[in-house]
Amino acid sequence: MAPISQTAQSTTLEALQNANMRSRASKSAWIIAALLFAFLTIYPIFGGILITNDDLKFVRGEDAVGSLSDILRSTWLHSKIFRPLELIVASFCNATTLECWVVVPVQFFGLLAIAAGIASMCKRLLPRSPIAAPLILIWVFVSPSTMSSLWQMDSCSQTWGAAIGFWCAILAWDVFVAAQCGSSIWKKMSILFVLAVLGMNIKETFYGWSCGIAIGWFIASFFCWRVNVHRALRSGLSLVPILIIPLLAVALRYRFGGLGAQTISDGYSTERYQFAIGENFFINTSISLFGLFTNGPLHLFTDDSASLFLRALSPLSCLAAGILLLAATALRILHGSSSQSIAILPILLGAGVCIFSITTTLPLGTVSDLYGFGANIGSGLLVVSSVLMLWNPIDETDRKTGRSFVYCAASIIFLTGIYGVASRAYHFSITWNYARVLNQNVLTHITSLPDIAPEAQPVIVYFTDSCCIGHTFGQIVIPPNQSMGVESIMPWINRNYSKQKILFVIGKPVVIREGIDLVVDCDTLPKRGDW
Repeated sequence: MAPISQTAQSTTLEALQNANMRSRASKSAWIIAALLFAFLTIYPIFGGILITNDDLKFVRGEDAVGSLSDILRSTWLHSKIFRPLELIVASFCNATTLECWVVVPVQFFGLLAIAAGIASMCKRLLPRSPIAAPLILIWVFVSPSTMSSLWQMDSCSQTWGAAIGFWCAILAWDVFVAAQCGSSIWKKMSILFVLAVLGMNIKETFYGWSCGIAIGWFIASFFCWRVNVHRALRSGLSLVPILIIPLLAVALRYRFGGLGAQTISDGYSTERYQFAIGENFFINTSISLFGLFTNGPLHLFTDDSASLFLRALSPLSCLAAGILLLAATALRILHGSSSQSIAILPILLGAGVCIFSITTTLPLGTVSDLYGFGANIGSGLLVVSSVLMLWNPIDETDRKTGRSFVYCAASIIFLTGIYGVASRAYHFSITWNYARVLNQNVLTHITSLPDIAPEAQPVIVYFTDSCCIGHTFGQIVIPPNQSMGVESIMPWINRNYSKQKILFVIGKPVVIREGIDLVVDCDTLPKRGDW
């Protein structure tokens, strides 16, 4: 009896030690996730966030004239896009100084809603793994698409579109489960209706969530159809707000002229935003999937000026994530299940719904780096589930090998991710600084001009070649002149400083009139480092 008692005590002690270790690991993961959350939402204030590049059209564009209600009405009637949140946020921005601090709290609550959604999702899909939620949050927070979404003014719509779409997916899941159990679904359905109406008026990418949720419902119903046809059909009511209401919204937009507008002045008539199914679809798909499973300085991947080591970090992180996925898949095939009893089908279904949210952007001319925000929740769910399966495999002989994979791959993913966050923070701060300095120089010169006869030659502002050089990646790495959007703000300049006509020119001046024309030499601006 004595040896048996000692064995039992040893087993109990080992179980307690493992439980304490898991608790400490979970707390550490939550602390890291909280620190990243704080940095992502607060740093823009200290980094000097400013309206730049594409964001300028919401405060200086030709459509940004009149009261907020006038702008909303004009956009509804005459524009192919209708994003009230962007227009509301823009109304709080300063069109002269380009400052827009309201972005910070709006993005804070949007990211908080996504974080709460991830925690809620993990309670449903990984209830026995409390560390899953903070690990997925860390994955999302170091993802390149997250910072691109959070630190651009117009992308308040991307953050909130992803948040509302994600919560619609969670509610649709709950409606499906409640219908299968015979429980009431009407409270959840009413909330789903409200969120769907909000989502479709946030950004067009919400329709990607509609597509993902619908595909997820059809797959889940296929497995449950033979069990109870009536309950499967009842769960299909969740598709009414997800599919029917968005289609009605499209019909209303078409009826009132927005979608049928021939002349678009909001910047969305360019080739980039034209839908087509061809080579672009396959290129966009491969680029988007690569971006979903990659972190680190992805913005330097195609930058010839950066060192080969820095350019290789992002593919290295993608390789590490791929190794985790392949190793977990092999382990699952060999042993069938893990000690955490992780249900693979719900994991794949949940991840698929999130990843399918990129479907509406794939037929575009090109895809932006921020469109992966929201879909990276799905890739994070897959990678973290792989980590959990490899950490505690059912066969103890595989534990050492599995944990070795986790240690090496997770370290690479985390370290490259942190470096990517630091690199993007640096590049964004440089971009904001470029916009601030150039805007001040131009407006200071214009306000100092003497009265000029209307028929006289326009005042010319020359941006030399030094303002136009540099690698372009989204809004992370752009030339100085692009940070100010010189091609899109001339109407605003001439509208607000009407005593003389202003003309922006890219290149060297032939003849310059002292005190009238201005030469902007960007060689005086801080040089952007290739790191």
